Amino acid sequence: MNRFDDNVGYDAGGTFSCVHCATVLAAPGEPPLHRAVLLTGDVPLAGPHVQVPEPPVVDEDVEFRQLLCPSCGTALRTEVVARADVLTRAASLSAQD
Repeated sequence: MNRFDDNVGYDAGGTFSCVHCATVLAAPGEPPLHRAVLLTGDVPLAGPHVQVPEPPVVDEDVEFRQLLCPSCGTALRTEVVARADVLTRAASLSAQD
């Protein structure tokens, strides 16, 4: 298995999986991390080091998003983005990137 990053691996057939527990995160033909669990919520879920400033620096409502391995709970992707931003939810990962 090749490593995509510290938590995600992929094989020659195009299967992405968690390197910690071997759970399949995407089968060949599925978008990468397709089977990951999406946790969303207010920005403080990101931890005490991430805060929404007063006054806000953007004119959009923002939220915390984290994709987790459905078996072991390892965080696979973490972001704070505009709540209306759907593009980041479908951002592609590729073994060729």
